[in-house]
Parts: sequence; C-alpha cells; structure tokens
Amino acid sequence: MKLTTLLAPLSLVATVFAQGVIEQSLTTVNEQALELQQAVESWKGSFLGTLPIIKESTDILDSIHKGTKAAKGSPPLDVLGAIGVAVATQTLAQSVNTTLTTLIAAKPKFDKLLLSPAILINLSLQKAATTKMSEVIIEKVPVELQPTAQELIKPIDAAFEFAIQRFHF
Repeated sequence: MKLTTLLAPLSLVATVFAQGVIEQSLTTVNEQALELQQAVESWKGSFLGTLPIIKESTDILDSIHKGTKAAKGSPPLDVLGAIGVAVATQTLAQSVNTTLTTLIAAKPKFDKLLLSPAILINLSLQKAATTKMSEVIIEKVPVELQPTAQELIKPIDAAFEFAIQRFHF
C-alpha cells in the first residue's frame, strides 16, 4: 500500500513534466517564428539585411530539433496534458501561417538577390524537422486523441506546402 501511495504522485509529476516540456518546446518555436516574421517584415531588401532572417531561421530549426529530442525523452501525456499541447499547437499553427505568408510576400526581394533557392532549402528543412517533431509528439498523446492531434497539425503542413510551392523555381 505504501509503494502505491508513493508511486501515484510520481506518475502525476511525470505527466505534468511531459506536458510542460512539450508545451515549452512548442512555445519556443512559436516565439521564434514570430521573431522571424518580424525580421522579414522589417527587412528592406539588402543583402546584409538578410542576416537577422538567417539567424532566426537557424534558431527555429535548432529549437525544433531540441523540442523533438525533449519530446522523445518525455513520458506519455494524459488527456489534460494533451489538451494543453493542443492549445499550444493551435497557437503555433497561426504563427507559422502568418510567418510563412510574410515570407512569401517578401519573395520578390529574395528573388532580386537570387536567394529564393536558399529560402526553399530552408523551408524544406524546417518542414521535415516539423514533421518529425509532430510525429514524436503525437506518439505521446493518448491513443484515442491521436487522430485529433493529427488534424491539429494539418494547417502547419499545409502552410509549409504552400510556401514551398511558392518558392519553387
């Protein structure tokens, strides 16, 4: 009886930890997506002005990889944890859509500097990393909620597909 009394709070702590780690990873990627959007919006079209864009793009990719690793090491989510992650995912989906829309609007400036192929490569890398992170997180969601989780990431996939299509030459 005493062992169960000790293990019950530990399993709750593990679930809360998993939710926190995954949500924090999504929040970090979201914040960096918004920073990238801001960098692209404020870019005047000069070659040197692309440095903040490159930095933010690299930071996002790094955060996605770190988030994937953190999610892999997290215990499975419970229903409440999955709901918290779902909310963070919806917020991220909105930011990704806005950021990629801003990037597409700046494509003529990238074209002028012959940088659109580099943006295309970066978008492809980010999409692949995002897909991997999504797969890992979905594995942590309770089985009965996994179809819903898959639906929540569709807008992110669609936004990347649209942006990649726009940057194809």
